[in-house]
Amino acid sequence: MSRSRHTTAARKSPHCAILALLVGFAATGVSADTLAQPKDNALERQAADYIRFREDVETIEAMPFKNADITREAHRRFAAHNSEDLAAGWVAYAALVAADTPEFAEALNKEMKKKKRRGHLGGRDGLISNLAQDPSYIRKLGGANKAVEAVLAMTMQDGARITALGEAFKEQAYAMQKTSWGKKRIAPSQKRITEAANYSRRRNAPAAPDFNRTTSGGVTAPALASESGDWSADWGESADKGRMSEANARVIMDRVLNLAARYSTGGINAKIVEVYAKNNKSERCLSMAKLTLDQCIAATRTPYEEAFCLGEHGLNDVATCTGWVAGADAS
Repeated sequence: MSRSRHTTAARKSPHCAILALLVGFAATGVSADTLAQPKDNALERQAADYIRFREDVETIEAMPFKNADITREAHRRFAAHNSEDLAAGWVAYAALVAADTPEFAEALNKEMKKKKRRGHLGGRDGLISNLAQDPSYIRKLGGANKAVEAVLAMTMQDGARITALGEAFKEQAYAMQKTSWGKKRIAPSQKRITEAANYSRRRNAPAAPDFNRTTSGGVTAPALASESGDWSADWGESADKGRMSEANARVIMDRVLNLAARYSTGGINAKIVEVYAKNNKSERCLSMAKLTLDQCIAATRTPYEEAFCLGEHGLNDVATCTGWVAGADAS
């Protein structure tokens, strides 16, 4: 599935500033023609791939462990997620969380008010130029730390809720051995894996939300606090604040903040999202989790065995693969 992004139209400026801007585009993989593309809801559409996993978690949470329907439905849903889209979706959603941080919005507002001076662009053009030349520039702004804290907190809280369901599945795997339906033979594993793959192909692309955005001084926030349910930043459970314990986590956070800044200042488009909404470590981890889940399911013959596979690899592994940026261990 293709991903989304947008950017702003470049304005005339001193030759040295233009040269620096073009050099920045080359360094980050963003071309000048990106700026000419129209605005759209690219970031929200990419984030929807992550939010769909939240939705699937909620659906399965609501199902009681009283028959084999729960493991069949859980397998179909959790196996349906594409590793690349899920990893990119987390980055995109994290950017929306960052863009919703008041202190970060205030810092962007100050940047937008800067005047053009010799050799330097002002306002939004200056901000976009600085972002293109130095991806870590955004972390130097006031309020960036608060945005990082919000993203880390969301990541840890989401992981806690996903893991809680994963542990519940593993616990139920033992309890189901005492029931007749939990030990009953089910369809051959390959038939179940094929069924899950077919479910994935039939599924429509997740819908992007229609946020009640707020704009002040040319800076837009998605107003996630006004969203209930799956798009809320408070979807997860109580957890530690999280911390970036790996150097590579800062690279991912720079991408998150870059997307957030461009989104907030009207400089986002499909190409920008495609370039910045990447998390290769999470993608590799999620791909391995999906492979391990398929291998585990292939060895199952009963619902209680399926429950253990789904808890460990369909849920717990996903929480770790998306959570390493905030300090959760991932292989």
